[in-house]
Amino acid sequence: MIRSLPAWLGVALLALAGGAASAQSYTIEQSGTTLGTFEIVLTHGVAGTVSDSTLNLGAIADLSDHLVTDAGGFARSYHLEGTAHGTALSMDVTFDGGEAAFTIEQGGSKQSMRVPLPGPVMVLDNSMLDGWQIIASRLADAAGNGPQRFDVLVPQAARTGTVTVTAAGAEAVTIGGESVQTQRFDAEMEVAGQTVGVTLWLDDAGRIVAFAQPSAALRYALETPASKAAADRQQAGTVAAQAALERHLESQSSCIDAHAVDVRSTGETLAGTLTVPVGVGRAPALLLLPGSGAVDRDGNAAPVITNAMYKQLAYALGCQGYAVLRIDKLGIGASSGDGNAVTLDTYVQNTADWMALLRARPDIDPRRVGLMGHSEGGLVAIASAVRDDIRPSVVVLLESPGLPMDRLLADQIPRLAQLRGASSGEVAALRAQTEAAVRAIAASTGTAMELTGDLASNPIAAGFAHAAGLLRSEFAADPAALAGGIDAPVLIVQGGKDVQVLPRNGEALAQAAPDATYLYFPDLEHDLYETSGAAIDHAVPGPGTRISTTLLDALHAYLAGYLLAAD
Repeated sequence: MIRSLPAWLGVALLALAGGAASAQSYTIEQSGTTLGTFEIVLTHGVAGTVSDSTLNLGAIADLSDHLVTDAGGFARSYHLEGTAHGTALSMDVTFDGGEAAFTIEQGGSKQSMRVPLPGPVMVLDNSMLDGWQIIASRLADAAGNGPQRFDVLVPQAARTGTVTVTAAGAEAVTIGGESVQTQRFDAEMEVAGQTVGVTLWLDDAGRIVAFAQPSAALRYALETPASKAAADRQQAGTVAAQAALERHLESQSSCIDAHAVDVRSTGETLAGTLTVPVGVGRAPALLLLPGSGAVDRDGNAAPVITNAMYKQLAYALGCQGYAVLRIDKLGIGASSGDGNAVTLDTYVQNTADWMALLRARPDIDPRRVGLMGHSEGGLVAIASAVRDDIRPSVVVLLESPGLPMDRLLADQIPRLAQLRGASSGEVAALRAQTEAAVRAIAASTGTAMELTGDLASNPIAAGFAHAAGLLRSEFAADPAALAGGIDAPVLIVQGGKDVQVLPRNGEALAQAAPDATYLYFPDLEHDLYETSGAAIDHAVPGPGTRISTTLLDALHAYLAGYLLAAD
C-alpha cells in the first residue's frame, strides 16, 4: 500500500516501529444503500501513530492514504493516491515551520502550494476516517469535560479549520441487527465559513463503531461478527434478487436478437447493443440515451445502481415489437475517448451518428426511428430532436430536465439534503455552495475547473469540477424552450417520487410543448421503478429491482400509435 515514500518518511516509520497495530473494516452506506468499504490499519508507537487506509466506492472512488502523526495525534505527513470519478490523483502533504506544503497531481496536471497553519493540526480527509479515529482517541475520557476543540487541516480542500466535539451521552446503536452500547459525540467541522455536522459513536476502547454525516445521509459502520453475518445475509439476498432478474430477462430473450454495434463519431469509436424483435422484418426502433455520470449501456452505475434498468427496458420493448439501441457514452464502458472532454453538442453529434447507423440497417425501418432519453439523456434527446438531420419519428422523455441544468442543480442538491434530515442551516449552506459552484462553472473555461480560493473548500464544486465543460454547455440550454420546437410526437414521463429531477421539470416541459402527451406516475422514482414508501428511503434501486410494469404498459400504448403502425 505504501509506495515511493521519501527518505524522511522512512525515518518517521522507524521511529514508530514496534508499535501495536489494529485493523478495522467499515461498510459505507448512503440513504440505506451500501456504496462500498473502508479499511484502516492503525499502528501505535511511542512517537505517534501510522495509519494506512483504503476506500473503495467502485467507479466513484478508489483511494488509499498514509497518515503519520506525533504522539499527540498531530500530523507529520499525509499521502493520498488513487482515482476519483475515473481521474487519477495523488497528494503529498508535509508539515514544517508552521506551514503545510502540498504537492498535488490530478488529471495530468501538477501543482504545489503552501498553507499557513494556526499551530499543530490533525488531518481530516473528506472521505477517510483516519483523522476522526485519532480525534476519537482523545475523547475517551472527555465525556464530562465539556466541548473539545481541535485545529484541523482538510487536505483535499487545502484549508484549515476547526472541529468542536461535544459528548452526548451513552447511546445504543444498531450494527448488523445487533444493539451495541456506545458513547455518542456530536461534532461540528467549520472550514472556510462552512459548517458540517457529524456524529461519532465510540465503544469502550475508543474505536469508532459508527460515523454519520446526516446532511449527506452518509454512514460508516464498523464490521462486527453480527454485521458480517448481516452483510452475508444481505449479499445472499442480493444474489437471489439478481438471479431472479436474470431469469426474468432470460425469459424475454427469445423475443429478441441481440447485436453488438459500433459507430465512429466525434473522432472516437462508440459501442452499443441493438436488440431487434424476432420475426418482425424491418422493425421500428428507439435509440435509448442514458443519464448522467458513469452509467453504462445497461443502465448500471456500480456500485450504486446495478439492476440493469436500460437492459430491462430494451428487453420488455423488444417483446412488444420495438428494436432498442442502448449505448455506452463517449469514454464510458467499451466506448473510447475522454468522458469528461464532452459538451452537449458532442452528445448531439453522437446521437446523429447513431441514428444514421440505425436507419441504414436492413432490419430497421428508417421511417420509424425514435429517440428515448432518460434523465440527462432526455436533455440530449431534446437538443437532438430539433436538428434537421436527426428528425426522430417520436421523442420519449423519461424523468428528463425541464429546467436549465443550473436551476435543476440549485433545486436538487438542497432538496435532497432536506429530505435526508439536514438542518435548516445545513440546507442553507448547501444552497450557497451550489450557487457558488454554478457561478464558477458558468465562468470557467476548458474541460475541468480548477478549484482555487473559496472553491477549494466547496464540496459541490469539487464534485462537478471534472465535468465543468459539459455542465457549462448544459447550463446554456433551456430544455423547455427547445421542447416547444420539436416537430414530432413527444411523450413526457414524470415520477412523483423523483428526488433528482423534481416534478416541476415535467410540468415545465408539458407547458412548453402543449401538444405533447404528459404522463405523471405518483409512485415512480427517478430510475423507473415504483415504491409505496417515502421517496428518499428508496431513492436508489436494489440490485434486482424491476422497472415499473405500469410504465412499460403506458409506453407500449403510446408507441403503438407512432412506431408499430406503418406510415
